[in-house]
Amino acid sequence: MTGSMDIDLKPRNFKLNSIDQSPSIDGVFYKSLQVNMDDRGSLTELWSAPWSRTEPVAPRIAHVYYNVTHAGVVKGWHYHLHTFSQYTCIVGRMQVVLIDIRTQSPSFGFVDQFVIGAHRPGFIKIPPGVLKAWKSLSGDSVIINLLTTADVQDNYKIPLTDLLPDIWQDKS
Repeated sequence: MTGSMDIDLKPRNFKLNSIDQSPSIDGVFYKSLQVNMDDRGSLTELWSAPWSRTEPVAPRIAHVYYNVTHAGVVKGWHYHLHTFSQYTCIVGRMQVVLIDIRTQSPSFGFVDQFVIGAHRPGFIKIPPGVLKAWKSLSGDSVIINLLTTADVQDNYKIPLTDLLPDIWQDKS
């Protein structure tokens, strides 16, 4: 047991979902984002408080950062015990992979994956206890993370081992 949540960092029987089947992990939410274009350019909303009235986004944001990942690089694996992460990719293209490591969850051992980016804008809400990593599939990619707490101590990293080594897509 770590903190107040029972987790298992190496589920034995993964239930892998394709990009088109995700999300299947309890508490994960995916939203396609709308790009509004005109002859001057485009505008895409990344998060809006009114969404929380009709969609299961986290209603409060306490900390926001962006992360640049070079082409072909995988970053992760890490999880939080109390913090919801909410990802969107605004530059490039990224594959985001999630593993439910919460032993009491109905989706324990499920693996979700998403491809998000500038040409496929999406928003992913990730609950505490879900292991996550991402890979840049093109040039430098930029992921924005909107967190529900600013507690930098609530960030547990595990070594980037051979956990699901065949899941990562080739960069293109």
